Amino acid sequence: MKTFIIYFITALISYIATIPPGPLSVYVVHSTLQKNIRIAILVALGGVLCESTYAYLAIEGLMIFDKYPEIEYWMQRAIIILLFGVGVFTFFQKKHEIEYEKISLNNPFFSFIKGISLSLFNPALLPFWVVVLLSYGKYDWLKITSSIQKTSFVLGAGTGTFLLVYTYAFLADRKRNLIFKYLSDERLNKLIACIFIGLALLQLVNLLVN
Repeated sequence: MKTFIIYFITALISYIATIPPGPLSVYVVHSTLQKNIRIAILVALGGVLCESTYAYLAIEGLMIFDKYPEIEYWMQRAIIILLFGVGVFTFFQKKHEIEYEKISLNNPFFSFIKGISLSLFNPALLPFWVVVLLSYGKYDWLKITSSIQKTSFVLGAGTGTFLLVYTYAFLADRKRNLIFKYLSDERLNKLIACIFIGLALLQLVNLLVN
């Protein structure tokens, strides 16, 4: 029973924490609209793999950023370059390059790798799950003491993220016609590109302020 509670609570926390649009969510919606939901799910699975990995590192107490601060230093800068690069590329992408029918069969492997890259360079994930675990430790019914409970925590973290990102993809796919009725391919692409660039600038500002 305790194992299920840990899984459910962790999945719920992960779901809620993913609601604010981040790089992974934005790219999943972009992939759904410009490609298809199957490609979007592969992107989401790549992101979920990283989310679960960070949850695992947190639960094992591997404070990797404290031990190797240079990793966080470079990852914080790498995500800015990645987001800005994706934004610029998307902004200048030609219409014939993003036509749904022509790119619906994109390589699944590279879609999966894109999902990994968008979540990998997010140094906030590890501290976030460490804080969650510290909160769990205050309650006997959430305190993790066994291997199966560790597994349920990691699976819960991945499940919550996947369900929320899939929700975005599902809604984007169902409302595809409505979206394209008011936004041309070019305008939609530029809107998503601006979101990526905005996220990059936000990360830059946070870096400069801190």
